[in-house]
Amino acid sequence: MKRLTPVFLLCISPSLSAEESMNELLSMSLDELMQVEITSSTLTPESLKTVPSAVSVYTHEEIKRLGLDVLGELMNLVPGFQSYRSSGSSLETPFSSRGRRIGTTTAEILVLIDGLRFDSPRSSGSSILAPNYPLKYIEKVEFIRGPGAAIYGSNAMMGIINITTRSNVNEVSVAYGSYNRQQIYLQTSQKFSDVNVDFFAHTEKDDGESFNVIDTFNSPTRTNTDDPRKLTDLNLKFNWENTNLNFSYNEFEVKNFYELNNISNDFNSRDGQIASISLTHKLNWQAVESTFNLSFNHVNATVNAQFTPIGQLAPISAPTSTEPLFVSANFKKYTETRALWHNNWTINEQSNLQFGFEVRHIDAPEAIASNNYDLAALSDKQFPIDYYGSLLPTTPVQTESARRIVGVYTQYQQQLLESTRLTLGLRYDQFSGIDAQISPRIGLVQEINQHHSVKLLYGEAFRAPSESELNLVNNPFLLGNPDLEPETVKSLDLIWVGQWVHTGVSLGYFENRFDNSIVATDIGSGTFQYMNKNQDPSKGYELEISHELNQHWLIRGNATFLNQLPELSFREAQHFASVTINYQQVNWNANLIAQHVDARKMEYGNQIIELDQYTLLTGKLQYNINENLMAFIQAKNLLDENYLTPSIGSNINEGIPNRGRELLTGVSWKF
Repeated sequence: MKRLTPVFLLCISPSLSAEESMNELLSMSLDELMQVEITSSTLTPESLKTVPSAVSVYTHEEIKRLGLDVLGELMNLVPGFQSYRSSGSSLETPFSSRGRRIGTTTAEILVLIDGLRFDSPRSSGSSILAPNYPLKYIEKVEFIRGPGAAIYGSNAMMGIINITTRSNVNEVSVAYGSYNRQQIYLQTSQKFSDVNVDFFAHTEKDDGESFNVIDTFNSPTRTNTDDPRKLTDLNLKFNWENTNLNFSYNEFEVKNFYELNNISNDFNSRDGQIASISLTHKLNWQAVESTFNLSFNHVNATVNAQFTPIGQLAPISAPTSTEPLFVSANFKKYTETRALWHNNWTINEQSNLQFGFEVRHIDAPEAIASNNYDLAALSDKQFPIDYYGSLLPTTPVQTESARRIVGVYTQYQQQLLESTRLTLGLRYDQFSGIDAQISPRIGLVQEINQHHSVKLLYGEAFRAPSESELNLVNNPFLLGNPDLEPETVKSLDLIWVGQWVHTGVSLGYFENRFDNSIVATDIGSGTFQYMNKNQDPSKGYELEISHELNQHWLIRGNATFLNQLPELSFREAQHFASVTINYQQVNWNANLIAQHVDARKMEYGNQIIELDQYTLLTGKLQYNINENLMAFIQAKNLLDENYLTPSIGSNINEGIPNRGRELLTGVSWKF
């Protein structure tokens, strides 16, 4: 019978297979486990005890027991992080760190996959697929809370999520569940001469759940809708000695449900593709380790949405029509090219220096919308507006733009005393057409004794305005602003970390102070425009604890208390927590997650309304038939809780419904 180790500390080298990882962990003491590597905070190996950041880590061995499927679900088990469904799209899952989120796209948290940005050139923020990233492909994921711009530049403002993908795995899984959900996953690794090849494929689709919601164009009448979806992820990695070549492709399609805050069955939809290629090469120059990377990503997306009710444009259209305004916006061929040179110089046993240079180029072509009315005339209030009778590609909705970003950074780490470590970092970023930014950091970590350490951290970070925030045009509801400045944050952390034989604890306090926040501001007549505004700070406490009761039972829990939230972040909960209980006996493993979220708020007209708090249970039971074959059944929202989350707009007087109980059963085979 295998002995469970504290989940809080299951952080292992991604080069090990799952079975090797467990065998290795069984022979390790808790002190040794605390020394496992965290890399995304400083780009050097650090332990959980000494890394100069607030960090939570999940590894594949822990993830596979949880009964969760995508990254957005896992975020809700991390202190400070929130993720939930919105009315932007059935696929769109906004997420936040430490209560700060004021836009529809999460741009304040940088998502990395194998150390490279997973973002969208249009929004300059996380891809809409980031919270839908499949957990099956994750070997380890690090959640950094707090600023990371001193190394990564823009977007690493409130946190970093760094995913390490799996390698050297041969496994296939098939599953079937609620709403006719069908899921297939394959990963295989082969070696050809000196070249290792890893291939990953994941596809799933379902018919969606049926919902009865307020008709956004005919309130208080209600209407029925559903949320079918289809997702595909492919990845191909070639590794030869110190060189790695990576190809990835992601595709999504959703229909009906909410799209840009409105319901329009049979027209609302969103689909798109993300393709990327990257080349990485490592080499050593005496005491300097260097990494060179070139990458390119290409993004397409189409958004179809209804914007007005039947008859609203009849008085101002020519010829007169009662047809609603339909818009099909095409955001095609958005690209980003990146080049990165990173160096790590080991000066001596007590000190090392990191430095690097990064160049990025964003190419955002003109986005054209097909619409059945003259959208430009409607936006400019030039009446009467032309009615076309069909969808015609006539209106630019985002102007063409190109941007060059140049970043230079350095970081110095010094072991001041045997138990004291200092980290100093500084980065300079120059965005063409936007002000330059300087991002400093300082971290002091003091190990008091073998059980206790204290971290004092300060950092500044920023987010440059995105191409959509700068260049959105011909929109009667939301306009861009080419005069926007970057938004910035100054962050302070005080963290205590404790470790004992069977227990690990982390307790931290943080403060964030913001300047020039980018906010959609009402400029009259129902039109909003992005503006730089002052914003209140966020302050709070984060607790994470794990405890091994005995060789069968393991508990991991976390809680977040936000004593102060920015006024514009009212949609985020101020208090939330989760508890994970795992039981293992011979070939059986049972896992139960309880997640509690305090009341959230949303906007309706000129009012702020409060949504009820809720508690969700998630469970998974798995049985190892033999060494290579495993069967499982999992249940999300086990009690079929009818809970609501905030809308992104102000025209809905109730929250956004979420799926009820979802069952999934399947088998996984290692070959």
